[in-house]
Amino acid sequence: MTKNAGALPEVLKVGANEMELVVFKMYCLLQNGKPETRSYGVNVAKVREIIPMPTLTTVPDLPDYAEALAEVRGEVIPIIDLGKWMKLVVPGGPDAKDIRQKVIVVEMLSTTVGIVVHEVERIRRIKWTQIKPPPQFLQIKHGGRITGVTKIEENDDLLLILDLESVIQSIGAIVTKTGINLEDLKGYQKKKLSGNVLIVDDSMVARRILKDTLENIGLNIMEAADGKQALKLLEEFLTKIGDQPITKFINLVITDVEMPEMDGLTFTKSVKSDPRFKGLPVIVNTSLSGDENRQKSKVVGADGYLIKFDVANLMSEVSRFFE
Repeated sequence: MTKNAGALPEVLKVGANEMELVVFKMYCLLQNGKPETRSYGVNVAKVREIIPMPTLTTVPDLPDYAEALAEVRGEVIPIIDLGKWMKLVVPGGPDAKDIRQKVIVVEMLSTTVGIVVHEVERIRRIKWTQIKPPPQFLQIKHGGRITGVTKIEENDDLLLILDLESVIQSIGAIVTKTGINLEDLKGYQKKKLSGNVLIVDDSMVARRILKDTLENIGLNIMEAADGKQALKLLEEFLTKIGDQPITKFINLVITDVEMPEMDGLTFTKSVKSDPRFKGLPVIVNTSLSGDENRQKSKVVGADGYLIKFDVANLMSEVSRFFE
């Protein structure tokens, strides 16, 4: 599967609040010896193509789940064995599965990575409102690597949305682009911006990187894991502050696009269309690059647009709202 670069992903249609998922399966044995099949989903907008297992070149001194490289369309990319990364025990003997491994090649955060999965099922379309935050026991079971859960149809297995940013970070492929000279950095730290920023992102990895960066220049950080949760937080502020403008208490919102229950574009549109939030700036911060994404952010009224994790642009964008 190769995407048409000129086509606008359905997920980015304003108000659609839906996405297309590549659904794949992973097989494992539970601690009690019982075999289990787990279904996962990856946003089509992040998938460049799906390919058979390529010829792998092993690289020494790396974790076993990330010890291989492969040449794909003339580009050498790291290959992550998702089963090993998840520490899954694959069923053997009478419970053995006919595993037809595929590599999902994803492009995000200016990085291309191949992810080995046990079986690719199909592409499914789903509304973000159907995706719910994962319950605590699932987060514990999966080490905090799940950003959402859903059932597309009543008789389907539970579908888990994987935090791809945590997968990519695990091999050191998330590199914050500083692109900022020492004098500029000293300037930001010296004037120590003062104010409150609400970060809205379903990825714990993304929230932590943003939080650490912004706290380092003096800002206070509040967090929400999705648009619905963020709107609830803003509503709670309104009940506490009475007739005072919300911008006296929250100076800036930075939101991801892909989130369960309410995506970032729908969230931004809701904030910008509500007179109670007048003057509250919103920056869209996403791992999805491309002019289409930037244009959709403008349509919903976003005050800025960032690609994760570009520190120079982050500092520049954020600081203009605190001058």
